[in-house]
Amino acid sequence: MFENLSYKKKFIVLMLLLVVLSLTAYKRSFRITIEAYKTLEMSREKLAEVNNSQHRIRGLKRDVEYLDNIIGKETASADVVQQEILNMFTEVNSDVVLVKLEEIHKAENEYFKIYTNRLVLSGSFKELLDANYYYERKFEFSRVVSLGFYIERERRTRRKKLFQQIIFQNYEKMP
Repeated sequence: MFENLSYKKKFIVLMLLLVVLSLTAYKRSFRITIEAYKTLEMSREKLAEVNNSQHRIRGLKRDVEYLDNIIGKETASADVVQQEILNMFTEVNSDVVLVKLEEIHKAENEYFKIYTNRLVLSGSFKELLDANYYYERKFEFSRVVSLGFYIERERRTRRKKLFQQIIFQNYEKMP
């Protein structure tokens, strides 16, 4: 049968047979292998992403702890913080006079409710610095965000009196 065909026709038949076998081989095994390889690569990428996300979660937890240390512990009520400020004032062993503790100022954004307390003290410069240092080191419910000194003259005695204003802030996460 093939003996009567020329070499050119045999070559063409052989090429057609080669194309048909190549297509069949591609559909039966090469395509499946290529798809399996793509699936393997996607799985590796997802695994790397999952491992990376665990790393990111640990990093975010460290960041939250760091911010909690800076901002102060989260408390359920702003009134508790104000009460703790007064309790801490009783622990300060000095001749510092509590002038006033103002009403709580509340502000909020989409993530936090921010509570601000303003404490005004009076006394000598060294005693006021000691009181401030005590608040900064020992007070965990809120953080000192601002400190200011100012002098006022008493009207009766015309003596100058030194005051210190300490502003505390703490936060509550929005639900």
